[in-house]
Amino acid sequence: MNRVVITGMGAISGEIKPTTVFDASALITDKFGEIDGLDKDNRLYDVIRRTVGDMLGDAGLTSSDVSAYGSDCRMFFGTLFARDKAYIEHSRSGADTLAMMNEFAVYAASLAGVRGSVDISSSSCAAGTTAIGMAFDFIRNGLCSYAVAGGAEELTPMGGFGFNALKALSSGVCNPYDVKHNGINIGEGGAFFMLETLESAQARNAKIYCEIIGFASGNDAYHPTSPEPTGEEAYHLMWNALDDAGISAEQLDYINGHGTGTVLNDSMETKALKKLYDDAERKPFVSSTKALVGHCMGASGAVELASVIRSMRTGEPIVMPNLTEPLDGCELYNAPEHIDIEYAMSNSFGFAGNSASIVIRRWADE
Repeated sequence: MNRVVITGMGAISGEIKPTTVFDASALITDKFGEIDGLDKDNRLYDVIRRTVGDMLGDAGLTSSDVSAYGSDCRMFFGTLFARDKAYIEHSRSGADTLAMMNEFAVYAASLAGVRGSVDISSSSCAAGTTAIGMAFDFIRNGLCSYAVAGGAEELTPMGGFGFNALKALSSGVCNPYDVKHNGINIGEGGAFFMLETLESAQARNAKIYCEIIGFASGNDAYHPTSPEPTGEEAYHLMWNALDDAGISAEQLDYINGHGTGTVLNDSMETKALKKLYDDAERKPFVSSTKALVGHCMGASGAVELASVIRSMRTGEPIVMPNLTEPLDGCELYNAPEHIDIEYAMSNSFGFAGNSASIVIRRWADE
């Protein structure tokens, strides 16, 4: 089997603040993870253009270089809502807009120069992690040598009003894993990565960020919106990802949790982590990027993997600024001043039980 490394990335996310994208006066909150300066009529396309362009430059490649790989390079794209505009235009005009709902993924592929197949994951909030995991599986099993993988999402009224109807929005700024947590802040953003075989990366003297060593996906088949409450299925997902990676739970230095800030998700995750580390002598630091940028829906797993890689390179922990009283006093959530990450895991737990977990290893020249 091929070893798979990440040789380039581009990422963008917002800041939790009062939104200017739509009128939120009828909602419980106006605070969303909004990105400043996006094209107001084409937010998703702007996110894709910026992140794919940054990814190519960071990987030392041009779209022509990628195009030269032909069908040996594939696109794996994760998203949930995609664009409100496509749905609205279709319902108003009855035109063929519905057939064009995947145009955003084709746009990303064309920008990157991908000539292989375009594979789309819409596995709810696990879509971004699933897309990257699919790319990893394809490359390590020899189905392609290169992949552009990630996800993108724009802030939409559908997300704001939909989660308000579910009574899932936080009335202020989300506070994952804290006893005072009361909901999420919807965000927007995107991240794309260049994945390739270790052999190809070394042949072109590419910068290597990390090696992907494990992946698992699952579904708890419990409820359309609520996670399986005991954490049993989330525990098995993490165990499967670690087993695939060939490492133990005690070897992990950091876990980026799904950490939405909702009571149901946070309590389920805490139970799963306690089960995974019940008898462990060494335990990792756990935090949630959503405390800083909000929940980027289908793109969240991609945005969060980018944050994990940055933390791995800089030693700066991803700190949850509003955490004051961790659930059940769990020591896993207490941030260190500096973190040395060799092995990290990033988890996504979405609606309808969709889940995915990916494990990476810091690259050291071999």
